[in-house]
Amino acid sequence: MGFFKHFGKSKLKKAVTETKKAIARADKEGFSDAVLGEMEENLTNLSVELAEKRNRTKKEVQEHDDAIAELEQRKAAARKVKADIDDGDETKIPTLEKLLDLIDVSKAKVEKEGQEAEFWTKHLDIIESNFKNASADLKGARQKISQGMAKMEQADIQKAQAEEQKNLSMRANGLSSSMSGLDAALGALDEATTKAEAEAEAAEVMAGNLGSDDSDADVLAAMKSVSGNKSKSLDDRMADL
Repeated sequence: MGFFKHFGKSKLKKAVTETKKAIARADKEGFSDAVLGEMEENLTNLSVELAEKRNRTKKEVQEHDDAIAELEQRKAAARKVKADIDDGDETKIPTLEKLLDLIDVSKAKVEKEGQEAEFWTKHLDIIESNFKNASADLKGARQKISQGMAKMEQADIQKAQAEEQKNLSMRANGLSSSMSGLDAALGALDEATTKAEAEAEAAEVMAGNLGSDDSDADVLAAMKSVSGNKSKSLDDRMADL
């Protein structure tokens, strides 16, 4: 049972720690105020306890001092009575016996009050030490929280800058992709234009060749129809020589 008890406490402590971390990330100022507020409340409670313990210790020490003073007074009275008895006044013997009994009571009281005064003095030392440490812890906590807040703010700035850089990179990559697409489209357009120009040039060449081709049957027939069947005489042919 002891194992599960301590295991449960350990899990609970871890859960509380993780919860505090989550709160610190979500609300830094609220978390720091809560931490400092808790420490200040603890210090206030310690200051109240310290005041109470000082009063109690002072009371116990005073009671011890009073018991010592009472004891010394009774001892002095017993010595005086004893001196009177030694001088021959035996009527004071009962008084001496009573004083001796009171001295025994006073001794016991001095011992008791001394123990209580010692206890409360030590207890007061512990409370004063705790108060001193708590004061130092609070002062140190303020400094640490201030430094921690500055670091968290710096981390937030760096995170925001990283996100902005990421967004810029993504936009740059998108623009690069768009430019790549544009380059591809322009390349395809140039290729189509070149092909169209080549086809047009080929068509012109073909048209030119077809226009001067006398071997076409229709063209030969047309030429023959207008040329007639005239033949030169021998004299004309000789003249051409």
